Amino acid sequence: MAFKNDSAHWGAKIIQASLTLALFPLFFIGGPDWATGLFYEAVWNLGHILFFFLITLLLQPQRKFGGWKLVTVTTVVVLVSGGLIELVQGRIGREVDWHDMLRNLVGAWLALACLLWSEKKSLAVWLAHIGVLTLLLWELWFVAAIGYQQWRITQQMPQLYDFDTANAQRFWGGDVQRSTRFADTVGAQFSLEMNLSTKKYSGASLNNLASDWSNHQNLALTLFNPEQTPLTVALRINDRPHELGGNAHEDRFNTRLVIAPGMNRFTVSLDSVQQAPATRRIDMTDIRRLIIFTSNQATPTTVYLLELSLY
Repeated sequence: MAFKNDSAHWGAKIIQASLTLALFPLFFIGGPDWATGLFYEAVWNLGHILFFFLITLLLQPQRKFGGWKLVTVTTVVVLVSGGLIELVQGRIGREVDWHDMLRNLVGAWLALACLLWSEKKSLAVWLAHIGVLTLLLWELWFVAAIGYQQWRITQQMPQLYDFDTANAQRFWGGDVQRSTRFADTVGAQFSLEMNLSTKKYSGASLNNLASDWSNHQNLALTLFNPEQTPLTVALRINDRPHELGGNAHEDRFNTRLVIAPGMNRFTVSLDSVQQAPATRRIDMTDIRRLIIFTSNQATPTTVYLLELSLY
């Protein structure tokens, strides 16, 4: 029986070591890039928890330290090693995310809770266990919330944006906010207010949107210009291959829209979008970004987006 128990113990250690060694290179190669979807990135980031959970189980620091010294030493080692990983990632072109430091700690603390589970627990230790579990559930809830958000985006098609959304910055880049102005002209409750400055490029970028446009033929936009003079804006659409390929101007769809005073509805053929690049076709199943912007305006202005949908 002892031999069997030893075999199971070492078998578990070998599996832990193998998984840990397999996960470590993923801090520096593979995984999401800056054009990757939010849900995939959120799931990938859970790997920080898994790695530091496994390596803490493997090293078993409770054999050398006890009590709060165990927690303190483990925390310091994880913070230092995690910080070094983030610094290296920054130097090799990967995005530095200091939230990963918390994920690292959650993994290590969770492992300590498992390693010490059979020991007698004081109230403080029980509270620490509950705290670690709360942090883990919060990280999982964060991923689930992003997944639900991305699912909702696909379900709202053919709308590309839900104008009822209170926090427009979750989807758009730029100086934008939800507004009630002029929405009633299209029978809606809200519009998207886009504030355009005099900078070289100023506008709004829809970065979080349904990516598969392949089953539709046209893009419809309704814009309201509250000024008394026409406003010319650029409309840019690009796919993920474009963003990973250097962002060349001739490798994406670009057009100009002249917004007369009042309400304007524009229709853009998706066939023209697909054929816009000079040397290839846009991947209509992997649209990554839609941008409405101006360039070198004489004075700041505001325009309102009332509709953005496919049909």
